[in-house]
Amino acid sequence: MKDKSEWVEVASVGNDEEAALIAGLLESRDIPCEVEGPSATPWPENLGAFGMSRVMVPPDRAEEARQVLAEQKRAFGDGSRADDEDDTETGVE
Repeated sequence: MKDKSEWVEVASVGNDEEAALIAGLLESRDIPCEVEGPSATPWPENLGAFGMSRVMVPPDRAEEARQVLAEQKRAFGDGSRADDEDDTETGVE
């Protein structure tokens, strides 16, 4: 396996917790990954790009990881449920 310094970013999010969830998804698909985030530095988290948490994978697994993340995004979109648009009452008592 290549040196981790050569790994590539497949996701960049605003906090370590979200990055950890993404990493967990990738690891569940046997894709090795590392999270690089602001909690590993002494700097405040609101420093623009310095405050981002990055999910890194080996270069030869990057495309696969991006596909997994794209599938997840298609399945769940922006976090809203697909049936939210029809949450009106049915009239049944």
